[in-house]
Formats: sequence, structure tokens, C-alpha cells
Amino acid sequence: MRGAVENGTRVVDHIARILKDLSATQVFGVTGGSIMGLFDALALEDFEIYMFRHEQGAAHAADAYGRIARRPGIALATSGPGATNLVTGIANAYFDSAPMVAITGQVPTSVFGRDAFQETDIVGVTAPITKFAYQVKKPEEAGPAIRTAYRLAVEGRPGPTLVDLPRDVQLTKYEPRDEPEYLPIDFAKYQPPSPDPEAVRRAARLLLAASRPVILVGTGVYWSGATAEVIELAERLQAPIVTTLPGKNAVPADHPLVMGPAGMHGRAEADAALANADVILAVGTRFSDRTVGRFEPELREKKIIHIDIDPSEHGKNVPPAVSIIADAREALQAILREMPAVPQRDKRFIEWLLWIRRRYEDAMEKLAARMRKFAPWKVLKTLRQAVPRNTITVTGVGSHQMWSEIHWDVYVPGTWVTSAGLGTMGFCIPAALGAKIAARDRPVLCIDGDGSFQMTMNNLALVRDYDLPIIVTVFDNRALMLVKQWQIFLYDRRIVATEYSQWPDFTKIAEAYGIEAIRPASLEEIDTAVRRAIRNNEPLIVVVDIDNNEDIVLPWVKPGEWLTDAILPPGMEDVSLVFREEKLAAAPAAGR
Repeated sequence: MRGAVENGTRVVDHIARILKDLSATQVFGVTGGSIMGLFDALALEDFEIYMFRHEQGAAHAADAYGRIARRPGIALATSGPGATNLVTGIANAYFDSAPMVAITGQVPTSVFGRDAFQETDIVGVTAPITKFAYQVKKPEEAGPAIRTAYRLAVEGRPGPTLVDLPRDVQLTKYEPRDEPEYLPIDFAKYQPPSPDPEAVRRAARLLLAASRPVILVGTGVYWSGATAEVIELAERLQAPIVTTLPGKNAVPADHPLVMGPAGMHGRAEADAALANADVILAVGTRFSDRTVGRFEPELREKKIIHIDIDPSEHGKNVPPAVSIIADAREALQAILREMPAVPQRDKRFIEWLLWIRRRYEDAMEKLAARMRKFAPWKVLKTLRQAVPRNTITVTGVGSHQMWSEIHWDVYVPGTWVTSAGLGTMGFCIPAALGAKIAARDRPVLCIDGDGSFQMTMNNLALVRDYDLPIIVTVFDNRALMLVKQWQIFLYDRRIVATEYSQWPDFTKIAEAYGIEAIRPASLEEIDTAVRRAIRNNEPLIVVVDIDNNEDIVLPWVKPGEWLTDAILPPGMEDVSLVFREEKLAAAPAAGR
């Protein structure tokens, strides 16, 4: 502590010491009149304060920090526009189940309800997108509110919480005596019950009787630490594993049973696996429409075993045959105990899926050879080879994200960070910075698009300010390409407000922030530059020219259609994603 406040302890000093006790000494934010008291107290306690250039960036950084560190990131903002600028980042964390605590300043209690300068009901605004939102009105509430928010962010299903601090309360002198640790909250309701034994037995019987069981992995598997259990169960059943977009974070892509993400822009073999399953074991996922396409009638005709920690997710989108409200790891361990021996299963389904994988990869190789500029998937494969296996990879939102969904291999669980539920453009740069702060010993790669990059590129200032050497790859096609793809296919090629001019020059943007940038002419140049940046622990921006007339992400399941209706790339016209045993390809299966 560098100094002391005379004549007693302010509420903000008390909060600072609580955060320090919680080891939450790295905070992200933008200061202002109604929060500067807390910033002052944090500085006195020698916190690491990372000043972002926009509050949305601070929220995304706290979100990503929470995912990597597995404890809440802390985002600070002042009242009014500062607080409302956090809202997108809070919503992003809510939809992706990421732990973070937002602490907002508020106008003094004496002017509540008088339309005071920068007065905004941030608790009311964020109530639907937080696990807990609370406005402190008395000094004795501050400490318990902060502890409650921090605990609830990780209790049960992770998510964001918010504490709103009026300026006069922050600066009130307060000596805590016999202060309760938490607000009167029933924490027990956030803890899942033990797996129901009868439901576990029914689930095991369904899986053993299935002809084509498939395991659908969501991000809950990561938070539960259930990767090993998923792999063991898949190996016993010889069942393919498919994931959601965020669920890529939970299983190693190089395991032979992992088919990758399914859904609107999922891998062809993953879509085929999920579409043709007779029993689906869904673990830690909410059955998003982006993962399964339409819900009726196809998905409702399958036997679904749903394991999820959150009771509200059960039956919300799909009625399960078996519902297990429990921690994923505990539930899977219980199922494994119920099936010590599994009958030998016909391997033709797996062989067919791997044949589809090979056909897709072959088709994409031929397509790349005809492209005038860089093929996005070839760039991704080059980057994957250039960076270590444990590199933390963050994406923005757009076509580059979908190419990454299909082609980026996650080898180490816990190294994939993306905006999945909310689909927030501008996520990549601040999230990469938050990830780097959480794991300074590991490389961090941001895979971004030109549209997403421009939304938060001002936060590149932090790279040099705080020595955060991230690598950013910008897929530069001068378009909001994923939206443009919909315009091409769904709006008779009417291209409206999705194409950019030649400005700005992203290499000059990098130069302005003191970061080396390249616009490579070959894949080899990308490989060399990225390896050098990692070796020297230096930041780098790689601007990759992509043709916006060729950058159509395939496979693609159009909105409202079923997974077997996926549009496949040229060269796969004879491939059906509907399983027919009598039409199995004779060609030997090949891995990726």
C-alpha cells in the first residue's frame, strides 16, 4: 500500500482490500467521475489497472480473462455511458457462461431519480443478462455485495454479475465490524444436485442399446473439467464426438473420435454424425439453433440424454428422453460406472464419417488451388503449424470465425475463446488482451476480420502500454462477408451496406501503435513471421488479403433448415449427409 487515507477508511478502501483477499488484483476499465474513488483505492493497494480505450473492450477482456484464469475478471466503469458501454460485454459473457464482475459507479444517492448528470439505472438494464445485479445504498452493504458478486460469478453455471456503487457511498468513512460475509443469498440453489441414480441407469441403457450414439459436447464440459470422462465414454461406445462452437474448447481435435463442431457452419462429418444419430448424449450445452439447425421434427424424433448444470436449460428447446441435472463430470462418471462392459459396435458409421471428412478436405484443396488470393482455411492451417499447441486462440465474429470453427484445431482444452452466443463483432482484440493478462507465459493469437477488427482496434494501445505481445491476423476482404453471404444466397445478390472502401490501411494502423505488421505474399511468409514473433515474444499484425467474391463459408446450413441440407463445397455433389448402410463408400477412411 503506497499511502493511507487520513481520518479513517473509505468504503472503496474496504472494497479494494476485499478484492485483494480474493486475489482479484488485475482489473480492466475506464475511469470517470463516479468511479474514480474506487480507482484511487485500487492504486493505493498496488492493483494492476489496465486502462482500455472503450468500456466494451474492458468487459471483453474481463470475460476472456475469466475463461482462461477460471476465476472472475473485473471490469470497472463510471456511471451513465460508462456503465452502458459495458452492456454488450456483459451480455456476451452471459450467453457464453463466462465469469466476470462488473463494478459501476453511480451518481450520489441524494440525486437518485432526479435525472442527474449520467444517472442510468444500470441494475435495471443488466438484470436480464446477469446472474446478480445489485445497487449498494449503504456502506455496510458494499463488502458483502462484492463478495456475493464474486462468488456467484463462478457458482454453478458461470456468468457475469454487477455491483453498482453510488459515489457518496464509495467515499463514506466506514469501519466494518461484524460485517456479514455475503448478502442474504441462497447459494445452495446454484449448486446442482448429485446425479439421479435412476436417470443415470436409464441413460446408460439407452446408450448401450443405441446403434449410432453421438456425444454432443458444449462448453459446460470445459467448466466441469470433464474432458477425460467424455473421451473415455466415447471410446467405450465407439461414439463420435461433435461439439458446439464454444464446445471446441473442451476436447482435443486430434482424437480420432472427435468430428469437430456441428451446426450452421459446422464440419460436414460433424453435421452428418449429429443428424444420423439415434441417441444423442448432450453434455453442457443449451441446444442452440446455430448448432442443430431447426428443432422440429428431426431432432425431436431422436432420443436425447441431456446433462446440464442449469435446470432452466432442460426441455427449453428439445424435450429429453432422460434429463440429468448435475455437474457434467459427476454425471459422466456415474454413467461410466453403469457400463463397465460395452458390446462391440459396428464401425461402419465412424468409417463413413471419416470418409466424408476426407472428401471435404480434398474438395477444399482443389478449391484453394483455383483461388486468386489466400484461401482462408490454408491461412489457418499455416498458423496452426506455426504456433505452439497450447497457444490461446481468440476469434472475432464473421466469416473468419466460421472458417476457424471448421478448420482451427484445438489441441489443448481451454485454449479456444470466441463469442458464440451473442456473436459480438469487436470481441477479438480486447479478449486477446484479457487472455494474455491471464496467461502471460503462453502465446495468444487473435484471428480477426477487417470489420470486427475496426470495431475495437483502438485497444491495440494496450499492447505497448502494458507489454502484451499478442499476434493478430486480419482477414482483409473489405466486407462484412458473413452478412454478404446471406445477401448473395437469400436476398438475390442485393449487396447492401456490407462492403468497405480501401480505407484504412491496417499496416499503418499497426505502425501507429508501434506494432510490426506484414501483408504477406505467401503462406511461407506468414509462417516465418509468426514463428519469429513468438520466438522473440513480440507483437505482430498479419494482414491477409482475401477475395470477397470467393470467401463463401461452406458447409452452410441455411437458417431454418436441417443439418443434412447443408450446402457443401464444389466437388462434393455426390456426397449425401444422410447415412445409408447399403451405400457406404468402399474407400478407406482417412483422418484429418
